[in-house]
Amino acid sequence: MSKRKRYLLSLGLTIALVALNLIALNYLAAGWSTARLDLTSDRRYSISPATKRILANLDEELTIYGFFSERTHPKLAPLIPELIDLLEEYRAVSSGRVNVEIIDPGGDEAAEQEASERFGVRSAPFRRASKYESAIVNAYFSVVVKYADQYVRYGFTELIDVQSTPDGDIDVRLRNPEYDLTRAIKKVVYGFRSTHDLFERVEQPVRLSVVWTPEQLPELFAETPDKVRSAARELQEAGGEMFVFEEIDPSNDEQLQNEVYQRWGARPMALDMFDDGEFYLYGILEVQGNVEQIVLTGNEITAASVREAVENSLQRHTPGFLKTLGVVTSDPPELPHDVRMHMQLPPPAPPEYEQIKLLLREDYQVEEVDLQAPGGVPSDVDILLVLEPRDLDELAVYGLDQYLMRGGRVVLFSGNYDVKFDQMGLNISAIETGLDDWLQHYGITVEPTLVLDDRNQALPIPEVRQTPFGAIQEWSLVPYPYLIQVRDDGFRRSEITTGLDAVGLYWSSPLSVDTERAGDLEILPILQSSEVAWTDDDPAKVGFVDYEVPAEGTQPYLLAVALNGKFKSYFAGKPVPRPAPRLHDSPMDDPHETQAAEPTPATEVTLEESPETRLVVVGNAEMLSDFVAQALGQIDGGFFEENLRFAQNLVDWVSLDNEMLRIRTRGATTRRLARTDRPTQLALEWANYLAPVLLLTLLGSYLHWKRRRVLPVAGRRRPTA
Repeated sequence: MSKRKRYLLSLGLTIALVALNLIALNYLAAGWSTARLDLTSDRRYSISPATKRILANLDEELTIYGFFSERTHPKLAPLIPELIDLLEEYRAVSSGRVNVEIIDPGGDEAAEQEASERFGVRSAPFRRASKYESAIVNAYFSVVVKYADQYVRYGFTELIDVQSTPDGDIDVRLRNPEYDLTRAIKKVVYGFRSTHDLFERVEQPVRLSVVWTPEQLPELFAETPDKVRSAARELQEAGGEMFVFEEIDPSNDEQLQNEVYQRWGARPMALDMFDDGEFYLYGILEVQGNVEQIVLTGNEITAASVREAVENSLQRHTPGFLKTLGVVTSDPPELPHDVRMHMQLPPPAPPEYEQIKLLLREDYQVEEVDLQAPGGVPSDVDILLVLEPRDLDELAVYGLDQYLMRGGRVVLFSGNYDVKFDQMGLNISAIETGLDDWLQHYGITVEPTLVLDDRNQALPIPEVRQTPFGAIQEWSLVPYPYLIQVRDDGFRRSEITTGLDAVGLYWSSPLSVDTERAGDLEILPILQSSEVAWTDDDPAKVGFVDYEVPAEGTQPYLLAVALNGKFKSYFAGKPVPRPAPRLHDSPMDDPHETQAAEPTPATEVTLEESPETRLVVVGNAEMLSDFVAQALGQIDGGFFEENLRFAQNLVDWVSLDNEMLRIRTRGATTRRLARTDRPTQLALEWANYLAPVLLLTLLGSYLHWKRRRVLPVAGRRRPTA
């Protein structure tokens, strides 16, 4: 055998052995389903810890159905393998708790009927065009997450994001699949839990400590201890060793009184500020290291209400449960249609904050809350979102204050101005929120001025242009300093603003913080304007777009801030507000004469200190208004979508659900290139012009130099034999 043949034979055997080893390695690694390697900087293609934590708490098998058609729209076809790969990731990290089924109902009538009747999955029509055909294709692109008898369905409109490109085409991509799937899992798990299941999912025993003096309680609260003990017995039956009930009576024990004050802020209370009879009546619940107060000083305390308060707290700290978000707005009550027609009233204005509510319903149970309702804010409300408060009376402020004292978390979008667009143009007017004194008690002041910023969003202005065919109205974008654009250095809390390109605040008021009044509360700035910002307290100027940046006095202004820690009640040492006395007709007197109702006696006691909680204040509410969104959100450079996601991030942040926040922010936006200043942009532009010329010059010089070194044919010497 020649040397060449031996070489080729050895090379062939080597290649065959390498191929066999790769096949064997692939076969062995096939069972190792958890092996993953993500080389992206933000681990974009890795399952997040929040998802793994929720999957680890599944009791029963969770099934994810993927309904996809093989013959579909060309823009959707590349997304199907990507989504299937993600579903397989869920199956791989779930340790057998997640089952994935991929079904193409288009070619199977039985599967199509089952998908429609069982889950309501239907095909969608897509236009398909190629050089061979042009037709309408009915294709499937849906995902169903099923757990026990609960399921959530997502169609292609919920899973994909469509954006127009400059060349007139469209860019189709998955919106944020992990966030959508994990959110769906939370929804289906939420509807399949009992009280016994809640106690099984806590890592530490739940402790309910009551600090009371049963022998000194007023007659109004005399039955409260028996109701609390009854609720505790029911909870102990459900929780067993994972529920601990503790009674503490600090009467006649000064050392114990100091201990409960240092530990929970519990101090003697009185039914009335003029009453000398002091007593203790506190409920302290400790769950997973978090401390909350359970109100025991109301006039409607029952064993069921105490048990529900404990269960609501357990749900807040158990993976897989949706939180309840209470929303407070100042929308006027809607009168019946026949009454409005009879009184010849104009139709009511549409609600202003429906889009933010709709967005938040994807992650929370959203409920409308009345701060003046009996009992205040319901105990099942985990976060309270207050949007553009107006003319809140003392009773409403008290309801907000006591919710914060219970350990509730508050996000307040509050400005001092109301903005309207009417036939006369832009109209802005000052409003009273009723919260000024309450906020100043914690060191926050919403200043009665407007912030203007040279870094702003353009305002669409109509212009009439005369042509030979008549007048034509056109729209032009003019820089407008009242539409503040916050980005880059204006983002002060990266955990809230990660993934956001910019946030727009419209006709916003600046915030100031008094550190002395804030006391021990931690001050956390969130948003601020640029350094080229100033203020003006004249609302009449907002109708003009021409402006000049002041030569002096510009500075960054605080636009959003959070306070974290233990809050002291604004109503500590004050009488509990009562509903305003109503005038009622006396049946024995003249119908035109009225008499005032008797003032109601005290029926509750003010909570004076909160556990660790958070209060967020944003000096603007128009940034979330649907009405403003119609005027500003659709123009080039509008930030309404970013504003909605900023509010969504804020709610997640105050609820301490930072892991879900990170899932949304890392996949919700396109990763953008870092911004460069103007000199750098000019340098890069000139480099693009000069670099090709320089390279071509160098190449030409080299070729010319090489050609000159070649001897002519006549000058070459023929080699001799």
